[in-house]
Amino acid sequence: MLSPISITFIVIIVGYYIGQIKFFNISLNLSGVLIAAVFIGWMIAEITPLRRMVDIAEYQFNMKYFSTFGTALFVSSIGITTGNAIDLRKRKDAKAAVVGSLMATSAFVVMKVISFIDKDTTDSKLLGSLCGALTTTPGLSAACERNDAVLEEIVLGYGCTYLFGVVATVLFAQIATRKTYITYEDTKKETTDHKNKFALSGLIQIATVIVLGRMIGSVEILSFSLGNSGGMLCSGIIISQLIKKVFPERKLPSEVLVAFKSMGLVLFFVGNGITTGMQVSNGVDVKIITYGALMTTIPIVLGMILHKWFFAEGLDASTIAGGMTSTPAIGVIIEKHKNISLSRYVFAYFGALITTIITIRTIEP
Repeated sequence: MLSPISITFIVIIVGYYIGQIKFFNISLNLSGVLIAAVFIGWMIAEITPLRRMVDIAEYQFNMKYFSTFGTALFVSSIGITTGNAIDLRKRKDAKAAVVGSLMATSAFVVMKVISFIDKDTTDSKLLGSLCGALTTTPGLSAACERNDAVLEEIVLGYGCTYLFGVVATVLFAQIATRKTYITYEDTKKETTDHKNKFALSGLIQIATVIVLGRMIGSVEILSFSLGNSGGMLCSGIIISQLIKKVFPERKLPSEVLVAFKSMGLVLFFVGNGITTGMQVSNGVDVKIITYGALMTTIPIVLGMILHKWFFAEGLDASTIAGGMTSTPAIGVIIEKHKNISLSRYVFAYFGALITTIITIRTIEP
């Protein structure tokens, strides 16, 4: 029998080398792990000899754990990084929340048009494809909680569109960051000994963010909640802002946070990629993939237009990544520009997240 741990490391190794492949000087980087995970998940579900070597039930349970833990680790690190860099005096960045909200709204408009034209595609499939196209796990949870939801169809729609949503947004982020000028925040260089001293402190801070974030995310106001991801992003900002003001010597160096982000992102890709590959093996709906591509592409294009209108400057890919609620895309941006300000990403993320969850819970497909 192949254990989940063994296959997980195979996915990471294969995905790493896939991510190093460059086309026109553009590569998937850590998103290569997602490609490998989807493919191996499909192989496990489709190839009989391999299926006999894997306990599917055990593997799905472990993948859910990896995905949850990876998301918590990555989003909490993003929250702390954002809190360290964000300047609340920059009110102009708050406009990004409107950009994110309108990007999410445009995806819903596309979904409504599709549902009007194609009467054969079920509402549940369209909701799932919408969540996959926007790469939003809180949105997926909200869709599954609807009284009229058909869970199998929602998951299938999500599985068919999620991969394109992630890859397209990541590639856009790479192209945009390669071609545009980005303003950096001033940072102080740290010695190696100083960084190592913060390793345990970083783990404690991230653990605190995760616990507090889950509490914040579970609070419901008028049937609305931020969910775990939104809650941890919020708590990360709060805690890092407090540390920056009260215990500035405990502020975590960017290199420590990058290590946690990368680890969380890899586990997130492994957990979601394997299960997505297994779901896709149940049947690929070409129409749903096409619909998902539209629901990914149109918000990105709209976000570019709105960014130019609201900020009257060169494109900041972090705003678009936030509007797509894409943690992989912001991970790529941070990898290329470790000291970039994430203020607009946070505002756009919240705008898109709140719009997506409220719309899914209140509007009929």
